[in-house]
Amino acid sequence: MKQQIKLVFCVSALFIFSGCGEETTETSSKGIENPVDTYMDSRVNAMDMAKQSVKESNKKTEEQNKAMEALTK
Repeated sequence: MKQQIKLVFCVSALFIFSGCGEETTETSSKGIENPVDTYMDSRVNAMDMAKQSVKESNKKTEEQNKAMEALTK
């Protein structure tokens, strides 16, 4: 019985000492970003990308229309 108590005590002491080691602190060189600003920036970027995609699609459609007109002549 005493051996079991000593074993439990040693194991629990081992866990306590290993858990109380030095903590590593994480430092970041970046400051905290405002989530609203990053969200709005991403929305603006998405809108710009959508506009560019529409322009490219319109160019392709115009080229296809020109090719169809050339075939029908």
